[in-house]
Amino acid sequence: MELEHELVTLTKKWFVDRDLENGGRLDKQALKLSEEFGELCAGYLKQNEKLTKDSIGDCAVVIVGLALLIKEDVHSIFKIADGVRPREAMECFKLLNANISEFQLSQDLASKEMCKHNLVRAVAYLKSISKALNYDFADCFEVAYNEIKDRKGKWIDGSFVKEEDLPNE
Repeated sequence: MELEHELVTLTKKWFVDRDLENGGRLDKQALKLSEEFGELCAGYLKQNEKLTKDSIGDCAVVIVGLALLIKEDVHSIFKIADGVRPREAMECFKLLNANISEFQLSQDLASKEMCKHNLVRAVAYLKSISKALNYDFADCFEVAYNEIKDRKGKWIDGSFVKEEDLPNE
């Protein structure tokens, strides 16, 4: 729990340092969560442990950014998620997919509370998937954070573009 708390703090700082509030867009970051979920599905289906663990962590990183964009307390989202009953992996994949879709569909219409609820559930399902696969969620999160911690780039139309992927200017 301590490592997870620290990773949430560090990831939050990473987003703040890169000016997510002024550069990021909720709709684009919600799509980014879908992209990372797709990679998680691919890793699971291919029984690729490295990709699966990395993708669990990548989803957690994106959720931190989404929580900041809806101006919610990121630490409380991760803490409340611990109170959700663990489920079997395949059920979690279905629920996480539905949850991400619901977040995308309701982000402009729903209350901030509904958006927070969706993020809490997403974290809970990621934690359940980790547990079902005998992975440590915080370790998955740490792998993803270590990948991005020194990453530079800039926000273009609401999406963060890595320095190496920026168009030559």
